[in-house]
Amino acid sequence: MPTLVICPGFLPVMNKIAIQFPSFCLSGFLILTIYASWASAHSVQNHFLQCLYQKTGPEALLPPSWYTQANSSFSYVLNSTGQNLRYLMPSVRKPELILMPTDISHVQAAVLCAKKIGVQLRVRSGGHDYEGVSYASEMQDPFVIIDMAKLRTVTVDIEDNSAWVEAGATIGELFYRISEESKVHGFPAGLCTSLGVGGHITG
Repeated sequence: MPTLVICPGFLPVMNKIAIQFPSFCLSGFLILTIYASWASAHSVQNHFLQCLYQKTGPEALLPPSWYTQANSSFSYVLNSTGQNLRYLMPSVRKPELILMPTDISHVQAAVLCAKKIGVQLRVRSGGHDYEGVSYASEMQDPFVIIDMAKLRTVTVDIEDNSAWVEAGATIGELFYRISEESKVHGFPAGLCTSLGVGGHITG
């Protein structure tokens, strides 16, 4: 005699099948779970991109300004600054979206949109980082990466003894730009020139 298996959410016909084949119910549940996860990810992406469009217009969404997991370049962009292979494993949770802003206003809009739709943010500058903090997450909540790599302008003002540096520049780029303007000025930083300025200054 077949075992009765309660399989909520299926049509009555499916329930009859589930009575005879309990494994069918489990398979259906797994399919629904996978679909729900997929739909949730796409919902986050769509809401985030729609919000960006509303705040910045089409400029922030021009390719290659953002990448989803469906994009063929997603893994390359995600792993481009990774140094610790443990955080590059397939089992490590991946962001729903990688945004590469080309203007400061895009960063501001991304922060506001993340708050509006309730998604976590990870920010990484143009170089390597304190591994895993800027592009991985231990939390189960969906998250978005703001990659500052395209914001790397360095403007040195020797008369004012100052420099304006965008967060995506590296320490090496900052050293180089200062040396172009002066042989006696410098910036106190480490020897690792691939470190991103944004991460170095903010800690």
